[in-house]
Amino acid sequence: MNIGTLIYTWLTGQYVGKDKDGNKYYSNKRNYKLKKSKRWVIFNGEVEASRIPPHWHAWLHKMTDEPPLNYEHSYIWQ
Repeated sequence: MNIGTLIYTWLTGQYVGKDKDGNKYYSNKRNYKLKKSKRWVIFNGEVEASRIPPHWHAWLHKMTDEPPLNYEHSYIWQ
């Protein structure tokens, strides 16, 4: 993460949620449901795109409108 990302997050970011790995997700201070809103992640540790869970990936790429705040994946055998 660089200083530019931190400044941009501080000025325009609205905290949306956090995943089980500690990655923090943000969107513009505007409504995050808008199509033109920007969404980004601040990684906890090494910056590696494969560390984003699938449900958060869908939210980042605007495949879903609502962030997966209380997402628990359960299998049929659980």
